[in-house]
Amino acid sequence: MIRAELQKLARHSAIYGLADVVPYLINFLLLPVFTSFLAPADYGALGILLLFGVLAKIFFRSGLDAAFFRIYYEQKTDHSRRVLATTLFAASFAISTLLFAVCVLGAGALGRVLLGGEFVLSNVSLWVTLVAFDTLLNSFAFVPMNLFRIQGKSRSFTVMTLFRSGVNIALKLTLVLMGWGVAGVLWADVAASLLFVVALAPTLMKNLAMGFSGAMLKEAFHFGLPKVPHGIAHQVLNLSDRKLIEMFLELSATGLYHIGYMMGTGAKFFLSAFELAWAPFVYAQASEKQASAQQTLARMATYAFAVLAGCGVLNAVFGRELLFVMAKPEFHPAHTVIPVIVLAYMMQGLFALTSIGIGISKKTTYFPVITISAALMNVVLNILWIPRFGVIGAAWATVVGYGVMALLGFWFGNKHYPIPFEWGRLMRIAIAATMAYFLSTLAPVELMRAVPIKLGASLAFPGALYAFGFFRKDELQWLTEQIDRWRGR
Repeated sequence: MIRAELQKLARHSAIYGLADVVPYLINFLLLPVFTSFLAPADYGALGILLLFGVLAKIFFRSGLDAAFFRIYYEQKTDHSRRVLATTLFAASFAISTLLFAVCVLGAGALGRVLLGGEFVLSNVSLWVTLVAFDTLLNSFAFVPMNLFRIQGKSRSFTVMTLFRSGVNIALKLTLVLMGWGVAGVLWADVAASLLFVVALAPTLMKNLAMGFSGAMLKEAFHFGLPKVPHGIAHQVLNLSDRKLIEMFLELSATGLYHIGYMMGTGAKFFLSAFELAWAPFVYAQASEKQASAQQTLARMATYAFAVLAGCGVLNAVFGRELLFVMAKPEFHPAHTVIPVIVLAYMMQGLFALTSIGIGISKKTTYFPVITISAALMNVVLNILWIPRFGVIGAAWATVVGYGVMALLGFWFGNKHYPIPFEWGRLMRIAIAATMAYFLSTLAPVELMRAVPIKLGASLAFPGALYAFGFFRKDELQWLTEQIDRWRGR
């Protein structure tokens, strides 16, 4: 039973992973081009505009996307599902349109708050408007994209995501090479989102129905509105350090940090792909017998954390070398934050795995409590550490913030839906990953000498897992069978 569920979860995660990995690889390979045409200050501006865009998305959606996903599983008829989709789409579109108008009218003021006097105000106002319009366009996407996930159509989800990313990258490259700078990146986002929404329109229309349910909307707001302060606090934790670095240091330092942060998010691609498959899997398990579901979720969490840690080891070990190869020397100082950001994503992964009881039990009021606590800790530490330690202080503040989230997420989730996590095995994973990374720090800076040593350090991770007795007998037997089958091909 568990093996079948694991294979299903792994298959969907792998397909979802393509949606993240392929665009990332293309953007990574184009990094030398972008860093030639965009200055560190431009990257700093894009990092701050990214923060604005993510915060705008939270307000525009008002938690209705998360509510649609959760409440959909409780609908017994196709008609009620269509009414739910119609109700939440209409409400989201109305809210998004209103907030877009507010952003347009206040674009100048928002621009001054976000970027001060670093750039021409008219340019900044346009940038703010473009980010807000891109957010408005995406209010058309959450119903069809969530339906792909709910219905197990991971291939459709991935195809649409890759279509959007491909258009975005092509336009971005063209406009940046033409000298459009920051505006070129943002215009590419808008154009890609527009084509994305047009491509999703048939799926959206097919799943709408005549009707509107005030009761469904009320239930959706009850579930989703706590996601607004949760989402805001999460993004304060995730992105506010860019603005604080600019305040305490300079915009070019923000740009360096943004590049280093990007290079430290390699593990994010497994995490993002896994989370897309994990949520439907978790909610489907919640309908099973509780004891059986809890055991299954605990085992899946162990396997997921092992893969996440393996990805994190590779990212932390080889991040510096990849940055040196792909970026100009003026960006090389950013390498110091890479392993720290990897550790932060390990903490985020723990939160995703151990807080699932909150969603299952619908106790979403805990989410803002968790993330506001973590964000406050993060901001205070940023204020204390950035002036003293520079960008590395911001990176460690992010680790502490996500650590607080993981701890509180487990506490509240386990309170309402206890899961017997395999703590001994999870600890072995963490120790093995730590040992592998510290072995890699023995490598010299010179690239050709460093790579063999770092490769050996990376292989120490699975070796340490075996030495520590992580693998169960049935797991070793299954691995042996897979290796023999692969050799037989």
